[in-house]
Amino acid sequence: MKSTNALNNPNNPSSEEEEEFKRLHGDKNAFDELVRMAKENGIEPPLTSSSSPSSSKKLFNAAIAMCGPVATLESKETFTTNQQPQQPLQIPGLPIGLKKPPWLRQRAPSGERFEFLKQTLNNSEYKIATVCEEAMCPNVGECWNGETGTATIMLLGDTCTRGCRFCAVNTASTPAPPDEFEPENTAKAIAAWGVGYIVLTSVDRDDIPDGGAEHFARTVRTLKELKSSVLVEALTPDFQGDLDAVKHLASSGLDVFAHNIETVRRLQPRVRDPRANYEQSLSVLRAAKESKEGMVTKTSIMLGLGETDDEIKQAMRDCRDAGVDIFTLGQYLQPTSKHLTVKEFVTPEKFEYWREFGEKEVGFRYVASGALVRSSYKAGEFFIETMLRKDRAAFQSR
Repeated sequence: MKSTNALNNPNNPSSEEEEEFKRLHGDKNAFDELVRMAKENGIEPPLTSSSSPSSSKKLFNAAIAMCGPVATLESKETFTTNQQPQQPLQIPGLPIGLKKPPWLRQRAPSGERFEFLKQTLNNSEYKIATVCEEAMCPNVGECWNGETGTATIMLLGDTCTRGCRFCAVNTASTPAPPDEFEPENTAKAIAAWGVGYIVLTSVDRDDIPDGGAEHFARTVRTLKELKSSVLVEALTPDFQGDLDAVKHLASSGLDVFAHNIETVRRLQPRVRDPRANYEQSLSVLRAAKESKEGMVTKTSIMLGLGETDDEIKQAMRDCRDAGVDIFTLGQYLQPTSKHLTVKEFVTPEKFEYWREFGEKEVGFRYVASGALVRSSYKAGEFFIETMLRKDRAAFQSR
């Protein structure tokens, strides 16, 4: 039997984890494996054993519907069915007796600006959705408060065609069609808020031929027509590796192209949907950087999923080699009990180490690193806004 220390060590995976990695890295069909995992969680998809094209389609649709929160083996990694845990397992970095470290405490959402944005979003004729609410972001109170309060706008609906095991957004194989008028309505709402920097993001829409790239681009073009001074960041999906779609969006007037690699190379198959992968994400970032002079690119990873220091360093170097300018690191927080568990709580001192390493050793223009930092965290936006305006002024003075 493994010791409690061995089970708690994020760099020493349990036997169940090792078996899972073998399956995910093996030659088996990824969707077959996801269906198997779903069945272990009590889900019986209506599939046949036929190898006909129609049954393959059913397999595909069922698997992508099952690969979200229900497809998890996390509950099995601490003890077997014949063995009860003798004591609660202690997560590295978590003080004894606490459910979460004190540095993760965040004030409850409140304030005039927060209430204004919430009411505007809830009552708006434009029916705008935000990732702040859909993904249960821990920064919603901080980011929406104060005179500079803003929101990250979610395009293309609130239901994703993928099921990453860290994410709390709704999933389905066939979401409702996108709102035809969303790009114009979103642009009008943003222009009315009077903000200087806005983040547009979306769920994955693999059911749309271009993945939603033109939907993004239309929103950017319309917003720039209404208010050219607004700086626009797009936090995008990978468009299934369609680099023409990436270049199309990057050429729409966008100021920052962001796409998250999410985690280190080794953990990709365990953390992300099978249709996402490390090299594909790097190719997206590289294509965006090369598509337009002066394009700023950005990516993010979560810590606390079992990665090692060497793996983090390599991920940072890989992203810099792909031309990434801005890199952010934040603590992974388990959104529900059905999602991946936290393997480690990274200390503020360690996050500061990663900030200095990224800027001084790797050469990123800016690194935002902290337990509650997310890819669209407002502190980074303040810096990026200043950086972009300086770049713009320098370019115009040539």
